[in-house]
Amino acid sequence: MKKVFILILFMSISAAVFAEDGTGVWWGSNYMPGNFMFGGTISIEADNGALVSNTGAAGFGLLGKAEMILYKPVIAEISPFDFGVAAKARTGIFFDLNSGNPDPWFPLGVAAFGTAHMGFKGFNVRFSDFGDAPVQFFNIASRFDYYLNIGLAFDISKQPGSTYSPIGFAAATGFNYFVNDNFFLTTEYTYWNGFSGFAVGGSYKLGKGQKTKSMDIDLNPLYYQMYLGQFYSLYWYSFYAGGFSFDDSNYREGEGSVWKLTSKNNPQDTLLVEKALLKENSDGTKWWKVKYSDNGDSIVFEFMIDTDYRIVKLRFRDADTGKVQEYEPTDTDSVKYRKEDMRTFTDSDYSDMKTGTEKVKTPAGTFKADHLVYTEEGADYEWWITDNVPGNMVKFSWYNTDDTVTGVLERITKGNKSELNTDF
Repeated sequence: MKKVFILILFMSISAAVFAEDGTGVWWGSNYMPGNFMFGGTISIEADNGALVSNTGAAGFGLLGKAEMILYKPVIAEISPFDFGVAAKARTGIFFDLNSGNPDPWFPLGVAAFGTAHMGFKGFNVRFSDFGDAPVQFFNIASRFDYYLNIGLAFDISKQPGSTYSPIGFAAATGFNYFVNDNFFLTTEYTYWNGFSGFAVGGSYKLGKGQKTKSMDIDLNPLYYQMYLGQFYSLYWYSFYAGGFSFDDSNYREGEGSVWKLTSKNNPQDTLLVEKALLKENSDGTKWWKVKYSDNGDSIVFEFMIDTDYRIVKLRFRDADTGKVQEYEPTDTDSVKYRKEDMRTFTDSDYSDMKTGTEKVKTPAGTFKADHLVYTEEGADYEWWITDNVPGNMVKFSWYNTDDTVTGVLERITKGNKSELNTDF
């Protein structure tokens, strides 16, 4: 009999060690048939009397267990369920409550269980071009599995004077968390022949886990559209209020302007905006840099535009990785920046909107500037225009029912260079 037991144990462990991981599935678990697990838990338990009337028994349980996975159904490349058998041995130290007997007693019992697991492994989504390894949306969930054990317990030694039968129902349910492919932690609710409680522990698994497939999803379009949309919103907010544009052809290479934008609703929050011409090419395209700084944080964009003000290239630094990325916008982009989308002034428009000429004092200096005012439904705009600064504007304001934003020229800069190592 002893030789038969040793042979069965050897075959079980061998099956676990050499268990095949099988064909990958979309949704699976951390187990395969033949996996063998052994470990233990420590618990706080009480019988029904202790739970209801404080007159029963309570204490600490110590449990050792061994389990083997026997069957894993696979349906349409979905295989999260596993079924097996387990054996457990239980002891501990317990005390009678309000019986007047301070001496502890030590239970001893064994149990056999049928086991079922449901895993959450899978749903691997690989980001194209971002990082060297797959990114798992459900990476944390993949390490968990829920389980249920149901069986019969036999108490060899039990509470003195207990009326419980030595044979009774036993169960456990909880979650395992895989720290790595083989070692996992356990937290569970446990019931053993009249005693119930909560337990924590750990186990080691022999054998490989199940393979899961990865889906290669190209997230480049969504990724770049996010940064493109951020660029457009900040750029138009800063320089093209209402969609109106003013001539910026008088910028020289390396020359820039710095603006301070404030909101009437939040005057303590200011946005510092830097705009500079980095390079003017022979074909008329230009490389610009804009930098937005707010409370110590900054965002830098460098972009090339053609003579129709269409973005040819956009460069930025990824907020997570710190790597510089470059994107070439297309006509299929969800957001676009085109000259035909901008509202320009004719000489007649300019004359109609001009209310006079004023001296405007700014941190960059005092300028004699034309004051322009334009009103449309839901918004009012003001600009102070002069030929003596890059971009021709020294101040602007726009108003609507929600807020008032004012931009003031802080300074004019020289010698501006790329901050993103742009190769012109």
